[in-house]
Amino acid sequence: MRRFVITLLGWMALCASVATAAIFPLTDGTRIVGTIDSVADKGVVFTLENGEASSRVEWDKFTPEALKELMAEAKTDIDRARLQPLIASIPQEVAKPKEIVIKPIQRPDRPKSGGGIFALFGSPVGWLIILVLYGANLFAAYEVCIYRHQPATTVCGLAAIPFFGVLSPIIYGAMPTRYPPPEPPAPAAPVEEAAAPPVAAAVEGAPAPSKASKTMSPASASAPAPAPALPEPIVFQRGEFSFNRRFFETKFTGFFRVIPTEADKDLVLMIKASRGQFAGTRISRITPNELYLQVVNNNVSADEMIPFAEIAEVQVRHKDSL
Repeated sequence: MRRFVITLLGWMALCASVATAAIFPLTDGTRIVGTIDSVADKGVVFTLENGEASSRVEWDKFTPEALKELMAEAKTDIDRARLQPLIASIPQEVAKPKEIVIKPIQRPDRPKSGGGIFALFGSPVGWLIILVLYGANLFAAYEVCIYRHQPATTVCGLAAIPFFGVLSPIIYGAMPTRYPPPEPPAPAAPVEEAAAPPVAAAVEGAPAPSKASKTMSPASASAPAPAPALPEPIVFQRGEFSFNRRFFETKFTGFFRVIPTEADKDLVLMIKASRGQFAGTRISRITPNELYLQVVNNNVSADEMIPFAEIAEVQVRHKDSL
């Protein structure tokens, strides 16, 4: 009876050990089924299913799953402290990145080919470009008619023709400059002959003419003194000189004075422009693009603005030669 009880207890212990045995996979593909017997610095000794002790298994032969199983089956805190560095060295599983879904691109419809230059009329931007070019052509025609002294109505009128108007500023810009015709010289005033003295009527009681009056004749009367010779005008024409601010400040310094000098007090500055002729005695103001000439009309002085682009000729004349 006693022998039966001992055998039964042995079988029960064996079954309990088998029931509590764990599986520890190794790196070489094998696995150990058993329980932990002892944990040392060099490895682990297991108790196998048959109750025998295995040889010591070194740490480098355990897989990460085996190390985690050892941590779970460790019996003491010392065993867990030895396994903790090995568990920490196991690489963590990287979370799988979220899949990127590439959506198809909705491409815009391509414009129909073959529009050519007429495609400009199909969009507001095209109309804006056409209007800007049209206005630039008219402005170029206006500048050409001022520079070449051409009639503005003709040049700008031709430039207003759609498409073909672009040739107007090109053609008139290539033409030579039209200068106004020179003014004819003023005719000299005729010299009046001295009138013959009236014959004295024979009136009774009238006093007899004196001897001096008898001997006086028209030829002996004093003739008016001849007018002094006037200096020739100094002429500056476009093409030979560039009319700008520096030109007037260097050539006509005396005309900027409020009180002219003795040599300049009788001189007049005459400017021939596309808008007419202007004669003045003083340049009141000058800018990089135009000058202001003080002219006198009917004893009233006024500043006339003259752009440099409109000036065709500049003369310095004596005031009596006007």
